[in-house]
Amino acid sequence: MRRAALGFTLLELIIVIALIGLLASFGAVSAYGLLQSRRFDSGVQELALAARKARSRALESSETYTFEFTLHDPGRNADPDDPPDRYALYRGAERPAVPDWRPLPQRIWIYRTSIPGPPYRWTFDERGTVNPSQIGTVVLQDGDNLDAGLETAKDLPGYLRSRESNPNGASRGAIMNTYLGKISVVSVGTL
Repeated sequence: MRRAALGFTLLELIIVIALIGLLASFGAVSAYGLLQSRRFDSGVQELALAARKARSRALESSETYTFEFTLHDPGRNADPDDPPDRYALYRGAERPAVPDWRPLPQRIWIYRTSIPGPPYRWTFDERGTVNPSQIGTVVLQDGDNLDAGLETAKDLPGYLRSRESNPNGASRGAIMNTYLGKISVVSVGTL
């Protein structure tokens, strides 16, 4: 009588290890996408909070406060030495000699704005309102490869949501608007 073998064959072990590796790779890809999404959301909220803080300080102190930011392209900023993708808050309408620039999270770019500039800023008066000439939109972009269509898109939310212009959902942006001091944030594209 032959005794039953205890254990697994080499082929069975190789198949199980391959399946575990395959499942782990799917999980890693999914976790990376989630991490990237959270980092983008964090950048959007950080920028919106800073703008709201400038407005709150103006209201509380009955003084003018300014929220200024720089674009990703240094050639489009007020001073070529200004660091890209940064923001600063300061009292008054005039930029201090050395602004306290704060960075956004890594890989979050302030890509485009309809606010006249440079410098790009919202100056809140003592009532918390913005000068009408500064009303506009700030577009943030997630990732290293910008979508060339964003530069010329007229309807940014429509562009980012469209399956024709953004077929794989690779482009993602946030649109921050201010109107009379009220700051609204809309995140569009892939989540």
